Amino acid sequence: MRTRNVAAAIFLCLAPALPAAPAAGEDDYLRGYVVSWLENLVPPVAGRVDVLVLDGVVTLLGTVGSPEDIDRIVTAIGSFQGVVRVVNRLEVEGGAERRRWRTWIEWLRPAPGRRTIRFPAGDLFSGPLADQKQPRFHTTWQRWHTASGQFDIASVGFGENFGLLRRPRGHEGDGWQVGISGAVFAIFNMDSSSSDLLNADYYVGIPISYRSGVWSARLRLFHQSSHLGDEFLLQPQDQQPVPQAARINLSYEAVEVLGSYERQGARLYFGGTRIVTREPADLGRQRLQAGVEFRGNPVHWRTSRLIAGADVQAWNETGWDRDKSLKAGLMFRSPYGDARSLQVLLEYYDGHAPHGQFFEVEVEYFGIGVAYAF
Repeated sequence: MRTRNVAAAIFLCLAPALPAAPAAGEDDYLRGYVVSWLENLVPPVAGRVDVLVLDGVVTLLGTVGSPEDIDRIVTAIGSFQGVVRVVNRLEVEGGAERRRWRTWIEWLRPAPGRRTIRFPAGDLFSGPLADQKQPRFHTTWQRWHTASGQFDIASVGFGENFGLLRRPRGHEGDGWQVGISGAVFAIFNMDSSSSDLLNADYYVGIPISYRSGVWSARLRLFHQSSHLGDEFLLQPQDQQPVPQAARINLSYEAVEVLGSYERQGARLYFGGTRIVTREPADLGRQRLQAGVEFRGNPVHWRTSRLIAGADVQAWNETGWDRDKSLKAGLMFRSPYGDARSLQVLLEYYDGHAPHGQFFEVEVEYFGIGVAYAF
C-alpha cells in the first residue's frame, strides 16, 4: 500500500509537466490550418498532399516536386503551434529520380490539368535581395561616408512586381510568367533643416520570368529616369553629402537578363544589362551583375527565418569598378507562406552611389531598414 501511495504521489508531481493531448476539435482546427498553409505555397501543393491529424501528430501523404520541397514542408509544419510531431510519408513525384536537366520538349509541354493562370500570386523568379534597385517597398536609414563628409540619409522605395499571366510547363511549379513592374526610389538628406530630397529614380518595366526546378531566369525590359531634388540644388555645397551636380536629363531604356540556381536554401545568380536607348548619348551601355543569397529554416516565433545576400555589379561607365552590396536580417512571414512578409535588414554598401545622377560619386554606407512584401 505504501508503495502504491508513493507511486501515485510521484505521478501527481510529474503530471503538470506532461503535455495534454489535443482534443478532437483542436485536431480539426490544426488540420484546417495546415491545409490552408499548403494551399498558399508557391508552387502550390494542395490537392496532392493529404493531411491527417490525431492528438497533435500530423501525418503527410502524397507527392511533391522534389526532396527540397519535402524538407521545406516538413520543417515548416513542425514549427506550427500545437504540432506534436510530423510523420512524413511524402514522396517525390515520378519516383526517387531527382529532376536535373530538361529537354526542350519536356519544358514546352504543359503540366497535366494546368491552364494559363491570370494575375498569379508571386513570381517565378525572385528579385535579388541585396540589389538596391529591385522593385520593393522599403524604408531605410543609412549613414553615408563620402569625400564631402558623413551624413544621415533616409532611403525609401515604393514598388512591386505584378503578375499578368503564368503558363505552367512540364513539372509542378515550372513555367513562364509575364508581368509589369514599377518603382520609385528616393533619398533624403536627414542632416538638412528640411530633410531635402536629393534624388528620385523612376522605374517601369515588363519582366518575363521562367522556372524549371532549381533553375530560374528573368528577362526584363525597363525604363529608368532620374531627377535631382530642387532643395538639393538650392542648398550650399558644404551642406550636401555629394558634390553639386549639374541637372541633366538622365534617362534610358535597357534589357536585363538574370539567371539563378537554387539548392537547399542557397542561391547563385548572374547576368547583365544592355542599355538600348540613352540620354546623355555617351552613357555607358554595359553592366554585369552577380550575387549569392541564403534563406534559413524557420526559427524562433515559428514564422521567422534568417536571410542574407551579397550583390556585386560593374558598369563600364564607371570603369568596371565593383559596387558591393550586402544585406542580412530576419524575414517575418505570414503563416500561410512567404508571399506576405516583413523583413528587418542590416545593410552595407561600398561603391558608386546607386542613385541616378550621383553614379560617379563613391560612397560607403551602413544602414538598417524594413522591407515589406505583399
